[in-house]
Amino acid sequence: MGSPKAPKSAVKQGTWRRRVCSPLAATFVAAAVLVVVVFSRQLAPGPDVAASSQFTSVNVDTTLRPARDEPDSTGQEIGGSPNKEDLATATSDLETDAGNPEPRRPSQGDTPAVGEGGTATGQGERSGGGSEPLEKGSPQQDQEGEEATAKSDSVPYTKCTPVTGTAVCDLSNQRFDICELCGDARTIGQSSTVMFVPQSRTSNGEEWSIRAQSRKNLPWIKKVTVKSLNASQPEPRCTSRHAIPAIVFALGGLTSNVWHDFSDVLVPLFLTARQFDRDVQLLITNNQPWFIKKYSTIFHKLTKHDIIDFDADDQIRCYPHIIVGLRSHRDLGIDPSSSPQNYTMMDFRFFVREAYGLPAPEVEIPYRAEKDDPDKKPRIMLIERGKTRRFMNAPYVLQGLDWFGLEVVKADPSIDSSLDEFVRLVDSCDAIMGVHGAGLTNMVFLRSGAVVVHIVPYGIEFMADGFYGAPARDMGLRHVQYSISPEESTLLQQYGWNHTVIKDPEAIRSSGWEKVGEFYMTKQDIMLNMTRFGPSLLKAIEFIM
Repeated sequence: MGSPKAPKSAVKQGTWRRRVCSPLAATFVAAAVLVVVVFSRQLAPGPDVAASSQFTSVNVDTTLRPARDEPDSTGQEIGGSPNKEDLATATSDLETDAGNPEPRRPSQGDTPAVGEGGTATGQGERSGGGSEPLEKGSPQQDQEGEEATAKSDSVPYTKCTPVTGTAVCDLSNQRFDICELCGDARTIGQSSTVMFVPQSRTSNGEEWSIRAQSRKNLPWIKKVTVKSLNASQPEPRCTSRHAIPAIVFALGGLTSNVWHDFSDVLVPLFLTARQFDRDVQLLITNNQPWFIKKYSTIFHKLTKHDIIDFDADDQIRCYPHIIVGLRSHRDLGIDPSSSPQNYTMMDFRFFVREAYGLPAPEVEIPYRAEKDDPDKKPRIMLIERGKTRRFMNAPYVLQGLDWFGLEVVKADPSIDSSLDEFVRLVDSCDAIMGVHGAGLTNMVFLRSGAVVVHIVPYGIEFMADGFYGAPARDMGLRHVQYSISPEESTLLQQYGWNHTVIKDPEAIRSSGWEKVGEFYMTKQDIMLNMTRFGPSLLKAIEFIM
């Protein structure tokens, strides 16, 4: 063993070193810091060096500070693009101070300032799910935001190229009107106006007023005015600028019916916005907060930026590319030949399923995915209706489905849980069954190869396939249509065999949609004959197995 004096001596030596060396170390550190500061000031990049940073990517921190225009060396301001109000509760307060010079309009090579996700307004990426509240104004600018603007001004926008002489708006389609502004475009939400500043401004300006949804013939859809400025018209000053495209469109119309939600808004919005891969800002006129909340998962899949309440926005927002209106091909359908990206309804269904985190396209329907389970039954969701076209013998229908060896899931989409939960319930089924009506639209949440069992009320066979049959097949689903007989309709009890409603549905149809709706859509309920319906149900089971 060593002497106990050795450790004591080591301790004394360590204490001495700390007392003597610590002050010296601190002195050396202070001197080193001073040297770094002096040299860093001498080596700070000048204007030429800073300008070279325009070719490098810009990283902005997650505080999402907006960038405001700065005057250039000539005293003119860098051009801006106003940004639309968002559907987030936070109020944005980006305003041009009275003492700052007015931004100049950007030339063709100029690009708006970029913050997180390409926006200069400080509006960041939303979290998935939940409602998307409205946002007003823009947050205040700080030095970091100004630096981000300077770095991003040189990055060109390449999604579209202005073409001289090309019409801004196309009103030729029977379903929808569309305006596409490529270049210097500015939005003024509170006046429902979008302005285009052409590269070559002539003496003649143009103006259009369009209903910015996919059903332009509905008179109550709110209009948006699009103006192409002439040489004598001053362009409005930008209060915020964006390096991303924007889409201005209207809610309302026939929404609140799930079929119209998808056919009139969500499918057309997919057609119009999907090409931008979430790097697009949505500006909504006639905003319906319930709609944004209900379909927040889909909206989040379409854009990583805040959604703007167009009508409430007090900003003038500038973008390099604005689309006003929504493209639409047909009811609940997509024509790939009319889509530059060759989108299909199967693409749309995959997109929706991915948004909700449902199993990948290659995953089989539940029955086939678990075929090794001897007790597994094909699972069918029975959509119940509340007021019209109801199953008047629902217990008998349920008994018959059970007799055919099916596990039945009863569902009323109007009251059952949240949409996020409901889509998972649909995904767990091999088939969905219901009387012709909006509830069948939930087939968009089924897996590839699943079956849609479509019960068609008396008198509306002429439109059944277009509403649900063709969309189902286009989405990669199986469609089994069963048209009821007069004996299975309550109309027979109400009107008898000799009434035109029963003996001549074509005559009712020729009298107009109002009569079709009155008799066949509103006054009719169903007494399903399970014996007559049996072969159709067996066909559906064959598809499942």
